[in-house]
Amino acid sequence: MKPPAPLPGTRPVTVTVLGRSLQVQTDRPETMEAAIRILEDTFQDMDSQCQLRWGSVPKGLDTPSWYLLGALNLAHRVARLEQEANQHTHNLEQTLSKLLSDVPDEPSAPMPLLDEDGD
Repeated sequence: MKPPAPLPGTRPVTVTVLGRSLQVQTDRPETMEAAIRILEDTFQDMDSQCQLRWGSVPKGLDTPSWYLLGALNLAHRVARLEQEANQHTHNLEQTLSKLLSDVPDEPSAPMPLLDEDGD
């Protein structure tokens, strides 16, 4: 079977995670590489936690479940980051609102740059 032609503006990239490969199309390969690093780091963190807690990955945990746990870990991180970003935006909006409330509606009368004497 012949692989599909790439979409306009994209190029095929082979992604390999946990020994499994998948060909994807992307217009930003550098972003894909960063995403792969984050995913691999997530799985390494999960492996480390299992080593600390149980001595190894639980025997009954199959590959799809492991992938699902990795996806949940990443989704949790994204949700937390979105919540933090929303809180940051809210704080900025409140600060801006306070600053704007301190600005008078009517501009003050213009003041001469020089004294009446010309000094």
